[in-house]
Amino acid sequence: MSKVIRFFIYLLVCFQFIGAASAADERFSVDINVDVTDVNASTAREKAMSEANKAAVLAVTKRISTADGVARMSTLNENQLVNFIKEVSVIDEKTSPIRYIAHLRIVLNEDILKQYMKEREIPLLLTGSGKIIVIPVFREFSSDKPLLWESTNLWKAAWNNSENISAISIIPIQDNAFNYATINAEKALALDGEALSKLIRAHNASDAYVLDATYDGIDGLIIHAVSYGGDSRTIRVPGSRSSGEILFSNAVNAVKKQLENHVSAQTISENSLENSITVLYSFSRLSEWVAAEKALSDTPIINEVTLQAFANNRAQIKLTYVGTENKLIKLLNSQGYTLTNQGAYYTLEKY
Repeated sequence: MSKVIRFFIYLLVCFQFIGAASAADERFSVDINVDVTDVNASTAREKAMSEANKAAVLAVTKRISTADGVARMSTLNENQLVNFIKEVSVIDEKTSPIRYIAHLRIVLNEDILKQYMKEREIPLLLTGSGKIIVIPVFREFSSDKPLLWESTNLWKAAWNNSENISAISIIPIQDNAFNYATINAEKALALDGEALSKLIRAHNASDAYVLDATYDGIDGLIIHAVSYGGDSRTIRVPGSRSSGEILFSNAVNAVKKQLENHVSAQTISENSLENSITVLYSFSRLSEWVAAEKALSDTPIINEVTLQAFANNRAQIKLTYVGTENKLIKLLNSQGYTLTNQGAYYTLEKY
């Protein structure tokens, strides 16, 4: 390969890094619908914009903070809220002499909002929270055959009917061919590492929890929740079997609360730990490098990927990430890569 071709390949890769670094975080963009009536259209529009600004800030805060954080942000006045607004686009609008109706897309200023929350010590759950996949396994008694994909799995049905309104995305495993082929109830209860790792990678998640639910004697449910990342807890939910869906719905809410609290506390703690490491990655084809760069960019806790050198089928990268080395290794492993500490630097390998 000539030096000119190598140079253009190098430029192409650099531009890919620039594009990845400059991509906006979609969590700071929100669509808002307004419908306001007032003494005239101008006053109605002004009032609608004020309401939309507050709705946008609170909607974004729900994605990146805790319920307490949302409550604290909701006390801000109009003059304070407008400081977080970066861009307002009118998708559609209608007016009458006294009414203003519009569909707006509002983008918040990420840096200003994050800085404000940091200064006010409002919990910020941007990095490391990612998505959690839950695998609800059910059996009436521990000696029974475990259920996962069966229609008689009341525990999974309750998760499918639940909504996620937290900054932590807790998503039940979906019924599709890939998931059917990857895991079953027995593999889930055995915490099959290969299956869980494949699920995490395929769903771009940060962790996977197996939720083993059984009836707790004659009253309530007992849930053993164990994650691929090593968290383990037992949750008891009181109630009567005769209450049916209500018992399982209450159990879903109880588990969500515990997982949200655990992940939130872990994330807030890890957000203060920023590290940088040098990583070497060797490859045979350029496509392998492009795939590795995408895997790094898609890893939730990695804030910045900087290409330091690129030649002879080898890339030297500086990774800046938030959290622990162990978490970084596990997240990359879930995407099919092994990160190994060599002392002064790390090596990245595809397995």
